[in-house]
Amino acid sequence: MAQLNSPEELETFRQELLSKRDPSAPCISVCAGAGCVASGADAVIAAFKAEIEKEGLTAKVDTKGTGCPGFCERGPVVVIYPEEICYLQVTAEDVPEIVSQTIKANKTVERLLYQDPVTGERAVRESDIPFYKNQKRRLLCSNIKIDSKSIDDYLSIGGYSALSKALFQLTDVGFL
Repeated sequence: MAQLNSPEELETFRQELLSKRDPSAPCISVCAGAGCVASGADAVIAAFKAEIEKEGLTAKVDTKGTGCPGFCERGPVVVIYPEEICYLQVTAEDVPEIVSQTIKANKTVERLLYQDPVTGERAVRESDIPFYKNQKRRLLCSNIKIDSKSIDDYLSIGGYSALSKALFQLTDVGFL
């Protein structure tokens, strides 16, 4: 990446990144927070990458390890965008079924969805799960959508705006 010398150049770079992304393309986000990693998330991420490659979907489907969405007791948590289908307690063995059913056939894998212990109803989307329903994520609202190892993901969501302006100002006055 070339050196950027102003907030405007950073915004131009961000727009270039966004122009290369298809917001309607499937993205498999696997929680890579400590609780999910302890429950096998690393194996799930590796299995998704291998299965996506095996099925010849690498150019069409993005797979990323993300920040913690918060439902650690039900991890590893997998959210498939743009539909926001949320699967809980996913194992590496579940991955081929998720890819064949959800990614390729646009069907949900019922047994991996949240099931309300009182009503027995299944929740397809993360926002439909009672644990999340009344939450308003503010500080870490995008951590479940970006790969923490990808600066491009961070820049794409605009996570740099206030920070970049401050850094450029510090550079201009000789602090950095």
